[in-house]
Amino acid sequence: MSSIFNFLTRVRVYLFFIMLCSIGGTTWALQKLGLNNSLPLWSAGMRFLIASVIIMIYLLLRKKLFINYSVSILALANGLFYFSIPFGTVYWSSTYIPSGLVAVLASGISVYALLLNHFLRGKPATCRQLIGVVCAIMGICVVFGEGISLQDNEKSFIAMLAVLGAMGSSAAITLKIQKHIKTLPLLSFVALSMLSGSFFLLITSLMIESGNRFFNGESLGALLYLAVIGSVLGFTLNITLLKHWHISKATSHLFISPVIALYMGFVILDEEITIAVIIGTAVVVLGVMLIILPQRKKETLNVNSEEKPGHNLSE
Repeated sequence: MSSIFNFLTRVRVYLFFIMLCSIGGTTWALQKLGLNNSLPLWSAGMRFLIASVIIMIYLLLRKKLFINYSVSILALANGLFYFSIPFGTVYWSSTYIPSGLVAVLASGISVYALLLNHFLRGKPATCRQLIGVVCAIMGICVVFGEGISLQDNEKSFIAMLAVLGAMGSSAAITLKIQKHIKTLPLLSFVALSMLSGSFFLLITSLMIESGNRFFNGESLGALLYLAVIGSVLGFTLNITLLKHWHISKATSHLFISPVIALYMGFVILDEEITIAVIIGTAVVVLGVMLIILPQRKKETLNVNSEEKPGHNLSE
């Protein structure tokens, strides 16, 4: 029975990973679409506000909303450094650089994670994972290298640097959260994190942005999709993966998602795919396989972590 349970748990987690890749593959284009006649920081803030309210209503109806001082403080930090800074930067940068380039830069979170794990925690990834990260980055650069046309101006350059810096913020707080992941009430924590992140974004927007704050048509549809599917479902899956996998493995979906978005454009929008893109895609898939496939001698999946949460922070 134990071996069957372990197998089913592994299958479930890999299915979560596939779902997360698929969701991520749709969000880049929709973020760009949702910015039509909308403000970047306001759009990001409303996305997370809607998502957090949905999760909290669900938890309240089931009487499982759990909030205490420790969870609140950690959620506040996660809201600022994982939701507010990175996503505010991504939304703002998308107005100056192509969404494909934003996706490439965002994939740098795994590289940050590996470096921080090594220098701050003394837990470097395996040689195979490092090779996988390098392959994935090279593949994505090839995939988007042919289609990226970046205007030679100061704002575009600043936008690129901003995304790279923001991913460092995301990787740092992710490592912090992972230390407590086994004892956190996951849904309550995700809801509180997004709620605090939305407040940071909306307040900042009111201070520095001016323009239309209403959503309609395409922007409204994109907002609702990003809130419900991209945030409620996507981040719940993401934090569940962090509960079971090494951070470089759990975040490797960032390499596959831009590739999925590219092929969606080919099927739906009749966009061209070149031989270089096909080769780049193959290199990305190879890199992710090197990162996520378990070692023979030591399985990275912790099948008992979900069954034995800490009693002081249980859902």
